[in-house]
Amino acid sequence: MEPEILDPAGHIILSVSDLEKSKIFYGTVFRCLGFQIVRDSKRSAAWVSKQGLGIWIRPAAHQEPKYVFEAPGLHHVCFKAETPRVVDDVYDFLNIGIIHDYSLIIHPPKFYQQYAPDYYAVFFTDLDGIRLEVAYY
Repeated sequence: MEPEILDPAGHIILSVSDLEKSKIFYGTVFRCLGFQIVRDSKRSAAWVSKQGLGIWIRPAAHQEPKYVFEAPGLHHVCFKAETPRVVDDVYDFLNIGIIHDYSLIIHPPKFYQQYAPDYYAVFFTDLDGIRLEVAYY
């Protein structure tokens, strides 16, 4: 019997300082994007996009060093939205309740025509400061 492939297009793993809070944060964002949850355990959580890309979170083994934007390593992760409305929905969710406490909005939704004529995006961080983007283009 073949093992179940949870993320047929590959995956990205993010180490997080607080798994439970990060599950709430990423779960909310990924619901807006139409991702399906494929793993939820005490040691990790994972979601997969319609195209098969998996995003996994797991507890960080070390709390230092923290993520530093534009240092060598990960710059940011962009998740593609199917419509501009999804960009706005993510922004709205980032501004309500507990999710607001777990994120920092860097740039609210707007058009970035320097990237593409219809490029519409919101930029924000997760609770560990990892830069994220949701963009329609």
